[in-house]
Amino acid sequence: MVNVPSEFPAGGMMPMTEPTGPSAIAQPGLDILRVLLVDDNAHVLQFLTSAFKMHNCFVSTAGTAEQALDLLADTLFDLVVSDIKMPGLSGLDLLRAVKGKQPATPVVLMTGVPSINSAVFGLRHGAYDYLPKPFSVKEVQQLIQRLRKDRVSGHGNLGQPAGLMEELARRQTGMEGLFKIGELALQGLDPGIFVDTVLDFTIQSLRGDAALLLLRDHEGNFTPSQKGDTALVSSLLSLLHNAFNELVATGGKEALTLTTREQPFTALAALIPGVGKSMGILCLGRDAQNGAFLPDEKEFLLGYAQTTALALQRILLRENLESNLIDTISSFVNALEAKDLYLKGHSARVSLYAGEIAGTMSLSPLQVFVTRRAGILHDLGKLVILDSILHKPGRLTKEEYALITRHPLVAYKILKPLRFLAQEADAIKYHHERYDGKGYPDGLKGEEIPLPARIVMVADSFDAMTSTRPYRSALPHDVALAEVLRGKGVQFDPRVIEAFSSIPRTRITEISRYYDARATSVLGDGSRGAQAGTEVVTCKPAVEVDC
Repeated sequence: MVNVPSEFPAGGMMPMTEPTGPSAIAQPGLDILRVLLVDDNAHVLQFLTSAFKMHNCFVSTAGTAEQALDLLADTLFDLVVSDIKMPGLSGLDLLRAVKGKQPATPVVLMTGVPSINSAVFGLRHGAYDYLPKPFSVKEVQQLIQRLRKDRVSGHGNLGQPAGLMEELARRQTGMEGLFKIGELALQGLDPGIFVDTVLDFTIQSLRGDAALLLLRDHEGNFTPSQKGDTALVSSLLSLLHNAFNELVATGGKEALTLTTREQPFTALAALIPGVGKSMGILCLGRDAQNGAFLPDEKEFLLGYAQTTALALQRILLRENLESNLIDTISSFVNALEAKDLYLKGHSARVSLYAGEIAGTMSLSPLQVFVTRRAGILHDLGKLVILDSILHKPGRLTKEEYALITRHPLVAYKILKPLRFLAQEADAIKYHHERYDGKGYPDGLKGEEIPLPARIVMVADSFDAMTSTRPYRSALPHDVALAEVLRGKGVQFDPRVIEAFSSIPRTRITEISRYYDARATSVLGDGSRGAQAGTEVVTCKPAVEVDC
């Protein structure tokens, strides 16, 4: 038994203690980890202390983030595990502080109420993992085992090219705004509060100096809402008056730049599609001294406008937003994918192939639907990777390859707080695991890998081989199929391969020619994958699956 104190010393801190008792005897070949546990709940601390001591750990505890910082000033830890919500500084604040004091120290965040905000924040600032409450001793054991494995392999401590982290942080902030708006939509806020919050998110996420949102009702009356510099807001209104017809003509499919280089500020605007005669416009301005808007910021504003449109429909018309939110995310991703001729429609095809396989395996309509959505979102994590890496025609460096292989975990951590996407998030996280256990990120093998992930792996690989890339031509279908069959039982699940190989070649050819995600439902008509109650959502982007 591990000796657990019955009460905590004054101040809520426990001194560092060594592993004791038969269950804490050091095992040959295992290093002893120094662990700092932080939680304002004494019972949680006692439980964690016992669990970590059982696995060769020196444990130190603190009841607040401030007390933890005092310990961090004097001691180098191998792991910090902290609750997010605490009096005073939060666990997210502690994460930032730890990364400032001990950048190489992994930090695990505990939370009973996961949110997109905390997930993206943690991702941006280097959180090692999350422990959702309630958790078990087995989950703690798995965390320790993974940490020991990563310490041996050096995972997470790779050097990064100069300026890369700043660029990644900027893109992460843009993505954060998109998902924050989607999360707000699911909360069913009052329209006025929702619009006000959207403007705040838009300014903060895209680093604007002023934002304006115009909403037109069914009678044609406009209601303006604004944030930021009032003089700049007035200028934005004038620009919108002149560009109104041009914005309406876009149909909400692209954002427009409203200014020229000679003007003292730069402005973007995107249409917010509505129902009937209702509609809106989202406009963002930035002082020219703070830099022009980058192309991906223009795409982000379009994504914000599209998500806002669907959110307002939910708020005003009480519609179910789950499928709409997925469609918006996928459409936003599709807009980025469309910039690369070689990758256009990749995720839509992966979704279609995956749906065919799932249908051929006689999975339930819900399982087919989950597998299709996982296919359409499987490369979501690549949105935060630099275009210069994603589209590099030559061989990747070790550092670049390491960044690419993080994309399943990036997508998982972004989608994890969306409970209705739990199965899709797992499938995306593990769609690069191999059947023989030599894949990533966790080295799962065989039936340990979720079935949707095994299906997406095959669909993704086949489409990568049969698609043209800057450095090679597409492989013929027969050659690609032979390669897939060669990986049966090694890289791929034999059952999935058998199902894929039984799909009619005419259907495979039909899907391979598809590149416009907006017409996916046409390809789905009459197919095995198009089960009743399912739908094929729109499309998504990025790099070849081999990475």
